[in-house]
Amino acid sequence: MKCLFAGLLAILALSHAFPASAAPAAASNAATTAARPKIGLVLGGGGARGLAHVGVIEQLERMRVPIDCIAGTSAGALVGGIYASGMPVPEIVRNLEQADWDRLIGGTPDRRNLPYTRKRDDYQNLAAATFGLDAEGLKVPRSVVGSQFIDRFLREMTRDIYKESFNDLPIPFEAVATDLEKGDMRVFKSGDLAIALRASMAVPGVFDVVDDNGRLLVDGMFVRNLPVENLKDRSPGSCAADIVIVVDVGTPMLKTEQIRTFLDVASQAMNIATGRNVIEQRKLIGPSDVLIEPNLDGYTPASFTSVKEIIQRGREAMKPFEARLAGLAMDDTHYRGWLTRIAGRTVEAQKPYDKLVVTPTRFVPLDTVESVIAGDVPPATQAQLLDRFDKVYDSGDFDSINYRLQTEGGQRIATVTPLERSVGPNYLRMGIDFKLDTYRTASISFLGNYQLTWLNQWGAQWRNDLRLGAETSLQSEFYQPLADTQTFLVGRVAASTSSLPLFDESGNRLFEIGVDARGAELGGGYSFGRFGEIRVTGFTEHLKGEVVTGGFGLTSQVTTRLKGGHALLIVDQLDNPKWPRHGYFLRSDYVAGKLTDVDDQANLLQFDGDLVGTLGTYTVRGTARVRGSLDQKLSTVPVPYQLGGFLQLSGLQTNQLTGARTGLGRVMVYKQISALLPQLGSGTYIGGSLEGGKVWNQIFTGTNTKVIPAASAYLGVDTVLGPLYLGLGWSEYDGSSKWAGYLYLGYTN
Repeated sequence: MKCLFAGLLAILALSHAFPASAAPAAASNAATTAARPKIGLVLGGGGARGLAHVGVIEQLERMRVPIDCIAGTSAGALVGGIYASGMPVPEIVRNLEQADWDRLIGGTPDRRNLPYTRKRDDYQNLAAATFGLDAEGLKVPRSVVGSQFIDRFLREMTRDIYKESFNDLPIPFEAVATDLEKGDMRVFKSGDLAIALRASMAVPGVFDVVDDNGRLLVDGMFVRNLPVENLKDRSPGSCAADIVIVVDVGTPMLKTEQIRTFLDVASQAMNIATGRNVIEQRKLIGPSDVLIEPNLDGYTPASFTSVKEIIQRGREAMKPFEARLAGLAMDDTHYRGWLTRIAGRTVEAQKPYDKLVVTPTRFVPLDTVESVIAGDVPPATQAQLLDRFDKVYDSGDFDSINYRLQTEGGQRIATVTPLERSVGPNYLRMGIDFKLDTYRTASISFLGNYQLTWLNQWGAQWRNDLRLGAETSLQSEFYQPLADTQTFLVGRVAASTSSLPLFDESGNRLFEIGVDARGAELGGGYSFGRFGEIRVTGFTEHLKGEVVTGGFGLTSQVTTRLKGGHALLIVDQLDNPKWPRHGYFLRSDYVAGKLTDVDDQANLLQFDGDLVGTLGTYTVRGTARVRGSLDQKLSTVPVPYQLGGFLQLSGLQTNQLTGARTGLGRVMVYKQISALLPQLGSGTYIGGSLEGGKVWNQIFTGTNTKVIPAASAYLGVDTVLGPLYLGLGWSEYDGSSKWAGYLYLGYTN
């Protein structure tokens, strides 16, 4: 998997490369004549290591060595294709260095742009993997990484170039891909340049395959990772280069002592798979050819955070070849003319398309997609069309939205293919969370989430959440948007079984109450799109409480029913609720109701607010939380509110304090110290918190606590299974310092 990802990264990384420039003026004789040898440039695959191609091309331009044709595979195709299209080297370097590689490779939409209905699951500890489940059985995604942002990047870099022959590019070019069904080679010599590059770098299992008129194509590294033969071919229409400059950036084979993990084994297997065809191609390199192997020790196909350094390695690799390449150099006048010719820029991307065609969809209504893509003014330039794609993609219903170019009767036609999620429209996610602390408290829960979407043309959804373990619960909600408006109807039923531990003032556990709850609510609301929503519902809830442990022999059972109204406002603009770096969050719940046999009305409030910002490498997150009875009456609280535990007065036991209302203020500061492969998570963090909390009308004493100070320090990892914390907490309570260690997996707020 590592090698696959590496391949993908390689592909991505190699997104730019160009010709070279100035050299010694003395060495320009034969090269300036019409009889000069035809020079071909071969660029091999290698992921981020392929960024070195850019440095090589830059130096070729410095030495005034003209390139007559280019062949590339994977990352080499990416760099070579963009250079062959006429983009100047400085622009390629700038685009590569400014690219947000985490976003390009991660392939997921900006969470802040998603509709709120797609964000709700983030507050459960569900694993990142999403499966499909319907009458046909379980569906597994075809790729690990979404290709939407890479597709857009390629479109912007290739500027809508479509050629009946790539020989008509400023520099003739060809790209190598692999036919996934037959296992043979597919060489792109014409058509839509962006599609050719995308196919050549489609690492299987990482990026989705490319459908080329019915042929499923993946990365060309499996058939010819170093396409020397392509440029030496003497058949009609081929380059037939007299001299080839070959740049090999492949990952060296690992030695026995370097193979330590399953990822190392997978990487070595990939090296073996691609290495054999590289060996065969290197045998074709003749005495007049030039083989360049940049020193890329310390860089892997995934090293996209080292763009500048890898490009520099490419530059340095050219120093030993200056004297040898001097004989191929043009004089300054002729080379400037050559550069002018290849720098011809296409303006096609700035022209509106003559026609937009949207292919049929599977479950999202076609008119919904067409209305966004067509826009208010149907003719669209490339930039306008790509922005519309982003809006469609942000709905969360699509794996990618791309287009193919073609010409017909002198018209430029863009055929748009919105690829809905391959596992949709019914999604299954699972997860696990656990909590351990040095108070010997341990809990574990297994989670399941099953959503059915697009149940009708208005976008109805039916979501079901199951939790088994320390707390058992089942919730089912039906969400029905009303026509093309932002309003919706909603109905929900829920049942849960949980426990309420009760402690004395010294923190000794006295007994535990089991709480069973069953309820239903019905109402409507208004969606603010990507920002959030407001709901107003009526509800009824039946509750039963019973002593399950301790209780000094008490076996009493209490039942009650709460009926009333519920108003909810949510605004969610966090970029990642588990390890946010930017954004804000607000949730405000108000419940007005009556409990059985209680005269007073229950006025219950839940308020949660978060504000997050990042300065440099440090992130600061401020949190305010209030939950409970507005009038602090325990008699009107169906289930008392609790506080205590990691990041909720760290140092105390989990849920140690119980009362009619709780309040918490917290400031967290953390920093990412390393990155993870997307298959494993996003990164590792160190951080700490300062906390203060209070409980009103405690359950046994009826008194209010003072503001209790607390703090924590922790190491955290954002894994695909959820946030993992190893922390140490402190608080000052009941006249003494309390210390505790915590190991948590799961969302903690």
